[in-house]
Amino acid sequence: MLKAQKVRLYPNKAQQEIISSQIGGARYVYNRTLALRKYAYNKFGIKIGKYTLIKHITRLKKREKTSWLKEIDSQAIQQSIANMDKAYQHFFKGGGYPKFKSRHHSRQSYQYPQRVKIDGNKVFLPKVGWVKCKGLRREFVGKIKTVTVSYEAYQYHASILVDIEEQETIINHNAKAVGIDVGVSLIVADSNGNKIKPLDLMRELSKLRTKAQQLSRKKRGSNNRAKAKAKLAKQNLHIANMRKDFLHKLSLQYAENQGIVVVEDLKIKNMTKATKGTVEKPSKNAKAKRGLNRAITQQSWGLFFELLEYKLQERGGQLIKVDPKHTSQMCNRCSHTSKENRKSQEKFVCTSCGHSANADINASKNILDRGIHGNNASLKIAV
Repeated sequence: MLKAQKVRLYPNKAQQEIISSQIGGARYVYNRTLALRKYAYNKFGIKIGKYTLIKHITRLKKREKTSWLKEIDSQAIQQSIANMDKAYQHFFKGGGYPKFKSRHHSRQSYQYPQRVKIDGNKVFLPKVGWVKCKGLRREFVGKIKTVTVSYEAYQYHASILVDIEEQETIINHNAKAVGIDVGVSLIVADSNGNKIKPLDLMRELSKLRTKAQQLSRKKRGSNNRAKAKAKLAKQNLHIANMRKDFLHKLSLQYAENQGIVVVEDLKIKNMTKATKGTVEKPSKNAKAKRGLNRAITQQSWGLFFELLEYKLQERGGQLIKVDPKHTSQMCNRCSHTSKENRKSQEKFVCTSCGHSANADINASKNILDRGIHGNNASLKIAV
């Protein structure tokens, strides 16, 4: 079983310079090999393989202009090419085309496929040496698969992926099942009647806007601008960590108390596509859609489902995803489906049988029925 943990690194000044050069080298290799592969295919229709690209980088090390690549860890270079190749293969399977990495991106990283060691509160990184770390759990033992070193918000982190020893299959004797409906006004409404509001980040977002305004007033290239930029980056990271902590605790709560959790199989990327409207005069629908997209993105439904799934699997539970079609318009009592049933964001009143309920709770019960009994909602068996 693969398990990951993120720890905070505290490199000294010399080690920070080395990590910076490793990040820059890995980014250069990624962009160089992607550009070469793109040029060869567009110009000559030739597909260049991963191992050919690795040999190309080896030849670059012998050239005077790119001899600095010798200072970059060789396996980190190979991993960078492997990541580019993986992104390229994903494109041919229907994904987006690989993008070039920017040095101005808020998060920079590179990856070690092996040779990383852990000893107490220190991590050994090839070319860098032993680096102090914080947050490593003692029970976190196993064979290290990959280590991703990242630099974000003026902080260094290492994400360690470990292959832990195979454990005995856990048999979950918890027969409880629950349906979950995610939303914007309520992040979770479940079939047991629980309604959980999103994390209140108004204060933190207000601080973020203030720091962004302060940054915009600073002169480009000045020390004050660099300090303001650092404060803004740290505030962004602080908000992201608060969201993750909230979702970890919420998903753990359901994983520990339920044997089966049923959710909608949402296509979040399709849900957040922009509405047409010009830049000079955006339409009212476009403005409203942007606001909804922002709200959906802030709830991090995809991350919540990922956390929920692996926490359930660790405990022998199961996450079931069902078709979300008409779950919010169908009456859970008589199965009558109509747009008119949804009177408002919160209120559901069936136009056929008169059944009244909270709209999100009604939807969560439909989701549970669909997951346990299939799409035939008329089957009403107590769970």
